[in-house]
Amino acid sequence: MNKTIRYILILAGIEIVSTGFFWRLAKLNKAEGKNKIGLIPLVKGMVERAFTTFSLVIHLPQSLTRFAAVKITTRIKDEDKVSNDFHLPGNLLSVTLGIAYSRLFFNLLDP
Repeated sequence: MNKTIRYILILAGIEIVSTGFFWRLAKLNKAEGKNKIGLIPLVKGMVERAFTTFSLVIHLPQSLTRFAAVKITTRIKDEDKVSNDFHLPGNLLSVTLGIAYSRLFFNLLDP
């Protein structure tokens, strides 16, 4: 099987499994209106993982520091502390997946 196709299939499988995790995490959040996961948050997460992967593939890990700072400043809300607690596991998983995707890239596609 072509390495690129195998890479894409592996990423698609991981994204399907992680979507299930994010859906379950959203269900655990008991705050009113916060226990639903929609298409927009899922796509945003995929874009975040793509950025993480891209940053690591092109050897610019320092861009992740900037990304983390921007992400933190958009999440700071005094009145929403409970909701922010549920974002930590999701964000950690998202960054971990981005790192894993970059390692897969180097192992499967990098000449």
